[in-house]
Amino acid sequence: MPPKTYGVDLTSRFRRGRAFSFADGLPVLLYHKVGRYPAGAPVKSQYVSPALFRAQMAFLHRSGYRAIGSAQVVRYAQGEALAVERPLAITFDDGYDCVYHHALPVLAEFGFTAILFMLAGSVGGVNDWEPNLVTPEPMLTADHLAALSRAGVEIGSHGMTHQRLTRLPPAELRGALEDSRKKLEDLAGREVMALSYPYGEHNQGVRAATAEAGYDSGYGTERGVVRVGCDPFSLKRVNIRRYSFLPLFARKLRLAYLMPPRVRS
Repeated sequence: MPPKTYGVDLTSRFRRGRAFSFADGLPVLLYHKVGRYPAGAPVKSQYVSPALFRAQMAFLHRSGYRAIGSAQVVRYAQGEALAVERPLAITFDDGYDCVYHHALPVLAEFGFTAILFMLAGSVGGVNDWEPNLVTPEPMLTADHLAALSRAGVEIGSHGMTHQRLTRLPPAELRGALEDSRKKLEDLAGREVMALSYPYGEHNQGVRAATAEAGYDSGYGTERGVVRVGCDPFSLKRVNIRRYSFLPLFARKLRLAYLMPPRVRS
């Protein structure tokens, strides 16, 4: 069944409004969960239904987008040419097992890759850091991570636990960054080069520590697109929520291109 468009040819309208190009920026989408929210879920907005997720991926594919990995995002930020006319990146934070069960088949259907930012200390566990939790939700297991990596999904770090990195003492911050990277590299069988800051919080000290720990990029939650010349340790994203039905999804994507560049302290 084709996705609902409310009687609007969204792909044509998206293209007609303004032809955003490679030079306008590179969108990085941020997802958390693909699935139905359970009873008592503390943050219902983080859930995107499987049907809506598929409709969003179909829209992106029809619009000419092609998904790239973090290394290409960094190269774009550094001004290097990419062999993709309309690139974007698709990211998932935290590492819920619904990414494996619901997102991976859809990504494969449209030939999209993705970047999964995993909480290294929660592998095989539950989301016990979330406040007012009623129904614990399972996180990805070591077997899931290995399978995702073999399927072409890039594994990045979201830290060891869901702590605000800006509040950690220097030694604890260094340990969280280095230990999570090593653990995830062992599980994925590949180098881990990208970090997503928990809660999107970062400052100059966190960004410097991230680089010193061996990462080449850091992703926040500030809205916008990645632009040529931006700091690869302060990459912006477009947060996709439960209510991001196709008209709003297209609008959020378009508005991200129009967000003015801003340097964080």
